[in-house]
Amino acid sequence: MSSLKHFTVFLFLMLIITGCVTSSLYDAAYKGDNYQVLSLLDEGNDINETNDTGWTPLMIAAAEGHSNTVKILIKKGADINAKNRYGRTALMYAAHYGYNPIVSMLLTADADPNVKDVEQKPAIIAAVQNGHSETINILINSGADVNIRDQHNRTALLIAATAGNINIVETLIKLGADLNATDVDGETALITATGKGYVDIALAFIAAGASVNTTTKDKNSALIIASGFGYSKIIKALLEKGANVDQINVHGWSALYLAESKGHQDITSMLKKNGARPLENKPLVEVN
Repeated sequence: MSSLKHFTVFLFLMLIITGCVTSSLYDAAYKGDNYQVLSLLDEGNDINETNDTGWTPLMIAAAEGHSNTVKILIKKGADINAKNRYGRTALMYAAHYGYNPIVSMLLTADADPNVKDVEQKPAIIAAVQNGHSETINILINSGADVNIRDQHNRTALLIAATAGNINIVETLIKLGADLNATDVDGETALITATGKGYVDIALAFIAAGASVNTTTKDKNSALIIASGFGYSKIIKALLEKGANVDQINVHGWSALYLAESKGHQDITSMLKKNGARPLENKPLVEVN
């Protein structure tokens, strides 16, 4: 190490010893340094101090998974529902990372499970997006709204369907999620899963009693979408539940027309056996 570096380190240490440089409460919480956290609080430091983006010591302790630090801060009176610049709370960060002991601690201390950030996302959606099924259970059992929506009018179930996480989907179904909720485009979780090709998830929705005849703003049903892609297992399940075989979308396409156009002969036969009829009018748009 050069003489200059030696001097710099020595000077910094001396500043700390003489009290000219102090560690902030936020930094101590970030490190999970509980001794320092307690010392700084005893010295009268603001328990809710924030950094430039509005993060409090409680938020960073929760985000870093320091459960003992979180416990100390809660006991000392930290603002449980404080929000940073992004509208996020300590609970949202704990839920995002699946730190369940911290999630439980915060909820016990009256953290609001339904508060939303600037993107209108609450803690349950953060948990869903990151695949934390047990966190979802904890949140719902503590008053989180299973059908709360984000800025795109999506529920947790709609987001889980988009992500293709069968475990999260099954958890939400058991917890009473609305199977027929729609997003801004009129898509249900069943329609979304079908369009993504998540066969097992689509079948789970059908088995749970999801509406098989709901259509999007473009008048697409799950059957029309499945017929275009050739998802025979989904089509069979939809037909068994009474799907409308003659639904026509805004392009003038029916399930049968799409199946024939795409060369899905087995699906064409299945649809015809279930009463599907040829189009009476030429489609407004040809299938590519």
